[in-house]
Amino acid sequence: MIDSTKYITGAVVLSVAGRDKGGYFLIVKVIDDGFVLVADGDTHKLERPKKKRMKHLKPNGDVIGKLAEKLQDKKPVFDAEIRSNLKQYNKMEVDNAKG
Repeated sequence: MIDSTKYITGAVVLSVAGRDKGGYFLIVKVIDDGFVLVADGDTHKLERPKKKRMKHLKPNGDVIGKLAEKLQDKKPVFDAEIRSNLKQYNKMEVDNAKG
């Protein structure tokens, strides 16, 4: 059973299945108990976020507060903001893969 309380708007998640496996994403919207919309600001931009099953994502426990607040308040969020915030997570993944 999936603990859907960890899947909130603004949460950082790791894709564990699909073409984008191994990439970090930001949850931009929770659709229902099984699906969320995610974006990385690069291949999946805010204009066309990716619909993903929660079971194909692993939350890492971090929430990017300022982006979560902007998304919830329907304020403009730019893809560059998402990219820059996720950059550290993707860099960690590359560093872990190297050694």
